Amino acid sequence: MRLGQNVGHGSDVGRVRPLNEDFHRVWQFPLPDGDLTLLAVADGMGGAAAGEVASKLATEVLDESFSRYVEEVRSGRPVVGIDKLIDKAMRLANRRVYTHAFRQQGRRGMGTAMTCVAIRKRKAYVGHVGDSRAFLVRGERIYQLTKDHSWVEEQVAKGLLTEEEAENHEWRNLVTRVLGTRPTVAPDVVELEVQRGDVFVLSTDGLHGLVKPEEILREVLRTSNRQTNVEVMLALANERGGPDNITVVIAGIDG
Repeated sequence: MRLGQNVGHGSDVGRVRPLNEDFHRVWQFPLPDGDLTLLAVADGMGGAAAGEVASKLATEVLDESFSRYVEEVRSGRPVVGIDKLIDKAMRLANRRVYTHAFRQQGRRGMGTAMTCVAIRKRKAYVGHVGDSRAFLVRGERIYQLTKDHSWVEEQVAKGLLTEEEAENHEWRNLVTRVLGTRPTVAPDVVELEVQRGDVFVLSTDGLHGLVKPEEILREVLRTSNRQTNVEVMLALANERGGPDNITVVIAGIDG
């Protein structure tokens, strides 16, 4: 599958936080039998404990892991499936962040949420830890591809809170799983078929905490200029107070 120029991305510090602890990247790896596209957002946490370091470290590990994979494919060596590659890369990122924090006392407690989507041929692979999100716009509907690793999401799954109660709960920002705060982590990895016209949206909670999925859908359908979509969404989150860093990556499948 091909993205062409149909991709937009951006990040904003918001209106409250002094630093932007988010990090994001878009990669396009040319391969003989079809490009590999990788999208990622990471939401660092820890404030003085250097959340921005955690989000960048985790993204660097993703870059290293996929760069090695691409070299192996180009050389004709056998490779693991992309789902296993994402799982391994996220576990390695967890270890890298955890070790870095452990060795530098002032950075202990830092961590990062991370969500990535790898697209190759007619498959997409979604990797996820934390409360960043991946959405799929298909036709005139939007689907959330990830489940937040948060206290309120766990209560919803148990039937103890409704979705509406979770949205407004005082503990809605309590994340239960991130990269870097514990020695090991279990990423969520899902695989799906890709169709022409699909649009993937990745966001940190500074966006989807203020902009509803139906509003994301409306903007994606309003114009196919994905950079414009990103700028509109960043502005909307800031109009609503911008209490957190805001990051969005949007990629449309051309064919």
